[in-house]
Amino acid sequence: MAVADVSEIHPGLERAETPRRWRTLRVLVRKKIAMLAIAYLLVFYACGVLAPLVATHDPKSQELTIEARFAGPSSEHWFGRDALGRDVFSRVVYASRTTILFTLAVLLTGGIFLGLGLGLLAGYKGGWIDTGVMRVGEVLAGLPTLILMLAITASFRTQINDMAFSLADNTWLSVEDARTFVKFVIIVGATVPFAWVGSARIVRSQALSIREQTYVAAAEAMGASTRRILIRHILPGVMPLFIVGLSAGMAAIAGAEVALSYLGLGIDEPAASFGNLLNDVQSPYTFRQHPHLLLAPAIPVILFFYAWNLLGDALVDILEPRANHY
Repeated sequence: MAVADVSEIHPGLERAETPRRWRTLRVLVRKKIAMLAIAYLLVFYACGVLAPLVATHDPKSQELTIEARFAGPSSEHWFGRDALGRDVFSRVVYASRTTILFTLAVLLTGGIFLGLGLGLLAGYKGGWIDTGVMRVGEVLAGLPTLILMLAITASFRTQINDMAFSLADNTWLSVEDARTFVKFVIIVGATVPFAWVGSARIVRSQALSIREQTYVAAAEAMGASTRRILIRHILPGVMPLFIVGLSAGMAAIAGAEVALSYLGLGIDEPAASFGNLLNDVQSPYTFRQHPHLLLAPAIPVILFFYAWNLLGDALVDILEPRANHY
C-alpha cells in the first residue's frame, strides 16, 4: 500500500517548514522601497568604512588661493572646494565615517548593552528591578534631551585640552587626533544615557509576555540559570521587535551627533562631520553664491535619515504585521 507524501496531504506544511528567516528575507526583497533604502545605506557605510580609499584628496589639505577657495564642482573636485580650498567630496566621505563610528558606539553601549540588557532583565525578573529600571527610563524620557546633551558636552569643553594632551602623552595619538577622540567620547557619553530607554521598553514588553510561556516555565523547573533562560529562550523572541526599534532609532542617534557638531559642541574642525560641514555654510550669502557647499553634505545625510526611517517602516510590516491592524 502506497503511503502518501506529507506534502501531498498538507500542501502548506512543506512551506511552513521553511525557516522563518528565509521567508522574512524574501518578503523584504519584494519591498522595493526597502531595498532602495538598504542599497543606499550599504553605499553610505561602504564610503565611511573605506574613506581613505574612496576620498580623492586629503580632507584636511588646504589651498588658500583665489582659484581654489569656493571653487565649484569639477572633474578633479566633484563637489567643489570650501572656503579653505579643501576638497568637499573627501570631507563628506570622512563625515560619513564620523557618523558611522558615532552610531556604532552608541548602538553597542546604549542600544545593545543597556537597552537590550536592562530590558531583558526588567521584563524577566520583574519586581523592584523592573520598577527601578522603568522609573529611571521614565525620568530620562521626560527630560529635554537635546538641552541636557548640550549642557553635558559644554561642561567638558574647558577640560578637552587637558585630556587631549594627557592622552597624546600616553599614547601614539597626535594632539589633534587626541582632541578629536576626546570630543568623540564626550558626545557619545552625552548621548548614551538617553539612547537606551526606547529599546529597553520594547524589549521589556516582549519579555513580560514570553516569560509566561510554557517552555520558559519548563526551563525554570529544570533548574536552568537566569542567564541561560534569557539568552536561549527569551532573547530570540524579543529580537524581531528589538531590531525594528533599533532601525527606527538610528536616524535619531545620528541626528544627535549632527546637531551637537552643528552647534559647535561636537566634532570640531579640522575633523569632518556633517554638523560642522553644515555650520560652515549657514550664511545666506554662502548659500546664494555657493549652493554646492550646502547641498553636498545636506543631501547625503538627509537621505541617510530617510533610508533608516523607510527601512524601519518596512521591518515593522514584516516582523510585526499586527501593527498594521491598529
